[in-house]
Amino acid sequence: MKARSILFLAAALFGSGAASAQNPTPSAEEQERAITEEQVVVLVSQTCADLSKDSSGTIAQINQGAAPYKSAANPALYVFIYDPDVTMVAHPRADLVGKSVKGKPDVKGKKFRDEIVERALKGETGWVDYLYQKPGEAGIYPKKTYFAKTTGSDGKTYIVCAGKYQRNAVVQ
Repeated sequence: MKARSILFLAAALFGSGAASAQNPTPSAEEQERAITEEQVVVLVSQTCADLSKDSSGTIAQINQGAAPYKSAANPALYVFIYDPDVTMVAHPRADLVGKSVKGKPDVKGKKFRDEIVERALKGETGWVDYLYQKPGEAGIYPKKTYFAKTTGSDGKTYIVCAGKYQRNAVVQ
C-alpha cells in the first residue's frame, strides 16, 4: 500500500513522463494547462507533511527550486510559503523570499495574498481566485491558488500554497 501511495504521489506531481509522438516537447502554455487541481492539492499536502518533519530542510529545498517542490517535468508546478504576516518564507524565485506582500493587490484590487493567509489562519484550506501577470510575459491571466496552514518542526506557522493558471485568455 505504501509503495502504491508513493507511485500515486510521483505520478500526480510529475505526470507519466510520456510525451506525444506528434509534439515531444510541450510548450510552456501546454505544461501550464496540464497542471490539475489534484496535482496542486497533493503538492501542498506533501509540503505540509514535510514541513512538520523538517522545516529548515524543506524551506531550503523550496528556495533552491528542488523537486518535489518544483516539478522538473513541469516547472509551472511549484510550491511557495507565507508566514502569518504575509511575508514570503519560501519560493523557487530567490528575489521573492523575505518580501512582505501584505496589502499588495492584484490588478483589480483584490488583496488575494491577505485573503489566503487570513483564511488559513482561521483553519480553512481551499482555493482563491485572482489575476496575475506571468513572469516574463505581458498580459494578465486568471489564476487560482490552493492553500493550507501547517505547523513546522520549528513550531512556526506556515501557509503553504501552490497554484495554476485557469485558462490562457488574457484578461482585458
